[in-house]
Amino acid sequence: MKLFLSLCLVIFFAIDLNAQNREIDSLKKALTVAKDDKSRVFILESLSYAYLSSHPDTALKYALQGLQLAQEIKYPKGEMSCTNALGNVYFNIGEYPKALEKYLQYLEMKEKAKDGGNNAIAYFNLANVYTETNDYRHALMYLTKAKKADEKAKDTAAILYDWYSLGSVYLRMKNADSALYNLNQSHRLAVKINDKNMLGAILNTFGELYLFKEDILQARRYYKLSIPYVVAVADNDVLTANYFGIAKTFQKQGLIDSAIYYSGKAMSAAKKGPFPKHILELSTFLTGVFSKKKQYDSAFYYQQLSTTMKDSLFNIEQMKKVQNMNFEEQQRQKSIEDAKIQYRNKLQLMAVIFVSVIFFGIAIFLWRVNKREQAANALLQQEKEKVESTLVKLTETQAQLIHSEKMASLGELTAGIAHEIQNPLNFVNNFSEVNRELLIELKNELEKENLIDLEEITDDIIANEEKINQHGKRADGIVKGMLQHSSSSTGVKEQTDLNALADEHLRLAYQGMRAKDKSFHALVKTEFDPLLPEIKIIPKDISRVLINLYNNAFFAVNEKKKTAPEDYNPTVLVSTNLVDRDVEIKVVDNGNGIPQQHLDKVFQPFFTTKPTGQGTGLGLSLSYDIVKIHGGEIKIDTKEGQGTTFTVRLPLA
Repeated sequence: MKLFLSLCLVIFFAIDLNAQNREIDSLKKALTVAKDDKSRVFILESLSYAYLSSHPDTALKYALQGLQLAQEIKYPKGEMSCTNALGNVYFNIGEYPKALEKYLQYLEMKEKAKDGGNNAIAYFNLANVYTETNDYRHALMYLTKAKKADEKAKDTAAILYDWYSLGSVYLRMKNADSALYNLNQSHRLAVKINDKNMLGAILNTFGELYLFKEDILQARRYYKLSIPYVVAVADNDVLTANYFGIAKTFQKQGLIDSAIYYSGKAMSAAKKGPFPKHILELSTFLTGVFSKKKQYDSAFYYQQLSTTMKDSLFNIEQMKKVQNMNFEEQQRQKSIEDAKIQYRNKLQLMAVIFVSVIFFGIAIFLWRVNKREQAANALLQQEKEKVESTLVKLTETQAQLIHSEKMASLGELTAGIAHEIQNPLNFVNNFSEVNRELLIELKNELEKENLIDLEEITDDIIANEEKINQHGKRADGIVKGMLQHSSSSTGVKEQTDLNALADEHLRLAYQGMRAKDKSFHALVKTEFDPLLPEIKIIPKDISRVLINLYNNAFFAVNEKKKTAPEDYNPTVLVSTNLVDRDVEIKVVDNGNGIPQQHLDKVFQPFFTTKPTGQGTGLGLSLSYDIVKIHGGEIKIDTKEGQGTTFTVRLPLA
């Protein structure tokens, strides 16, 4: 079974390598039949990228040919692309000063040409050079710039590279948590867009992270997971890193022979590149391993190789070049910023001059207008005196009208009280008169000892007494309601949880309705805002408002139920919400609604649409006054046959 899987992997890798070879053959064929030099420039650039991982020397040749052709035909866009390609080749073979030089030239070309694309690629490549030369501060700065530019352009593939590179830099800085976060982001994105080229590199870096965390088995697992991906795309750079990583895991376990074996595989891949930096790291590693095994000839060989590679990669002259170019780039960027500041200052100065001219013109215009106004003011003063005299008379007349209106309102309210209380008093008087006659009749029947009629008369008297009591209570309710309506509240405002208050009284109102009518039922819904802040109110007064609104809603749906189809479902919804700086309470029912001709009267004392004896007509009037005292407002939205919404808005403070 293992042999079969191995054969499948070999076939898979061969297919991918063949695909890469076919791509190279296709590009070479396109180069021979290209109709114009501009097309040839970009084909040469593509060939450079195709050979970058497997044959850097060939990649360098094609990048130089493309750059030379672009310069000959004076094609800035092609020159720019090939310069960047050259930087990639130098970076891959460890020539960091040359890579930095080409990348900075590329960035400067893009800025001068004001290229339509963003500068993310230039930032990204510069970050890579600074990473390899251990200048992590500049590396993070350029990676952050690259990521912002790619996010603005919504370039998913580029964002993937940015996440990965940030993870790699943080790992070099030994910041494991930040490294893991960025690597996880890059891995998710690579899986999402199925980027097999990047998956190998990401898995390899996971291996490096777990090796740093001393999790040997997990590190080795990730190195091995990476190998099929990088072999498939002939990425000898990452392949070298994987074999070297596996060697280091065995070395940490004391398995020296296995470490030497995988180091040898890594060295073969590194020399095939060639990748000088990898050769340096492997030479140093093998020097230590062979010294530990006391194989001093091999140790001496790799020590010499290490010294040679170190001199070529990190000699003082090369590091100075990198530092000098970094300083020059900073100076160039500073010059650009200074030029921008000077331009902005020039624009600001011009704007100040322009605004000054405008204000001078306005000042002249206002001066002329002022002269005209002074001439007109003399005439207006005379008219003002006449108007003031008239205003005094109007104020006196207005005061008289307000007094008349108050007296009319008082008369209307008094008439309403008299009318409302007269009905229960008439019932009390009538039934008292009937009872007096029944008592006389009872006395006569007692004398006759007529027990049958005595029982009937007694029952009638009891029934009448119940009606007298009922109407007496109704009169008492009207009087109490009027006292509540006319008296100003003496309560103290308190910080109150309006959600809790609304919910509590909703349940009380529902149970109160059920107590009056056992057959009543309705669907009660609440939509309370969980983030609603506490509000400063008089809880007792607002409770009275809520009870009135709930009772009206339950009464409305109950009345509709009596005549509605069987599928009608009585529903009352109570919600709270924060609107601007106000708290909003809504009581919504799906009853019959309020007729339009009654809307102007619903807040008037004694007005009610309920049957006689079932309401005093003071509830909504009292609620209206309470809400107004709290600085709020109460509104009605109704549709006949569909329902009514009462909205109460109360200020937070």
